[in-house]
Amino acid sequence: MEVKSLLFVGAAMLLSPCQMKAQFYTIMREKEVQQDPLVEYKNAEEDYFYAYQDSVRVNEKSKDKSEIPTDFFTTTEGHEISIEKDIPVFVNVKDSLLFGLIKERMDVCLPLDFISVTSRYGFRNDPFKKCSTFHDGIDLECNMRHVYSMLPGIVKKVVYSKKGYGNRVILDYGHIQCLYGHLAAITVREGDEVCAGTIVGISGNTGKSTGSHLHIKISANGKSLNPAPFVAYLNNYITGLRDKIAYVRFGTRPPKELNISNLYQALDRYGVAFPKIVVAQALLETGYFTSNVCLNYNNLFGLRRPNEGSYYRFNNWEESVKAYEDYVQYKYKGGDYFRFLQRIGYAEDPNYLYKVKSISDSL
Repeated sequence: MEVKSLLFVGAAMLLSPCQMKAQFYTIMREKEVQQDPLVEYKNAEEDYFYAYQDSVRVNEKSKDKSEIPTDFFTTTEGHEISIEKDIPVFVNVKDSLLFGLIKERMDVCLPLDFISVTSRYGFRNDPFKKCSTFHDGIDLECNMRHVYSMLPGIVKKVVYSKKGYGNRVILDYGHIQCLYGHLAAITVREGDEVCAGTIVGISGNTGKSTGSHLHIKISANGKSLNPAPFVAYLNNYITGLRDKIAYVRFGTRPPKELNISNLYQALDRYGVAFPKIVVAQALLETGYFTSNVCLNYNNLFGLRRPNEGSYYRFNNWEESVKAYEDYVQYKYKGGDYFRFLQRIGYAEDPNYLYKVKSISDSL
């Protein structure tokens, strides 16, 4: 009941308007933006927001593929798609508290493993008509990626089309309906009951589209709603449950909560120069402290071992700050810090410094 009530609160929020290397979870949005719950910082030209999907999945029961049309496992280009069903395996479940938390986590899911909004909800410059038109959802950056049902629901409609939203699935979540558009493949059928985390399709570029992406449209009573606050709510809810599960299992928490304010304090304590730029690097590298490397390795800066290339693992995030000083800034001898980062080849992304500067200017 607690999960349902929380989800109703999340749904209520909708009423207000609002891949390079895996080392960097960098996300770019349109130039014209407005602050919403997903945006943690912005500047006049470009802004970013981040969300990371953790590994817990719940999938529909196994089906006999012989009963499913070939289209369910074939892209529009004719390539076969191998759908791997993620099976959550939990060990050491010792008490009902942990089991209850896991059950709550299994009732919600982000639509993609990485959330990268490339086009927001509302009026925008239409890429086809070259004029201002209303965009009834949000576009997420992805190409041939698993698309997950965000909540338990029923497959209301499956459409294969070369127009509009292209191949699409509409899921009924009770109070709201969600459309997943421009899919390369669809892995469910009308009438199917799905759990949160069920793979409903593979993202693609079908229909009226200028490139591979996932279009998400949420509607209630026939009217479209801004999906951004809902996705933001799910992300925050999942993050909170993950922290509770970690605490119940291991009984430990980081020495200090990882946030921008505490990060500034740690940088000052270790004498790290150019703290604004370094904080911007941490936000960019970790997807606002949500990446797998951050959560599991306590590595805020994508620091790798020079010879083997594997990520450094730290006992807590503050050790990562000290490591940045020891492994990176000790090389700095003066001058422009951005040029210094470029000179030492800090990142392979050619736009990395521009993105860091955009974030640091907004802090």
